[in-house]
Amino acid sequence: MASGNTLKNMAHPFEKIFLKALKGGLSDENLVLKEAEKLIEKGYSPREIMSVLTQLKTSLLLDAEEYVVQEAIESLEAQM
Repeated sequence: MASGNTLKNMAHPFEKIFLKALKGGLSDENLVLKEAEKLIEKGYSPREIMSVLTQLKTSLLLDAEEYVVQEAIESLEAQM
């Protein structure tokens, strides 16, 4: 049986995708937004994606990463 602590540490699959995009480097292109848009195109819930992005934003330590995620959140909000 898994402990509650183990379940807490399990990341949402979308979070892993967004973290990988962040590790791709900071460029003119927002890779986090691109990944979020791909997930929406595949039929995933924009609300679920926004929830994961919001949680991710609060856990980031680097201001530049937080900025990229905030930019993706704002772009998706404008599209909803």
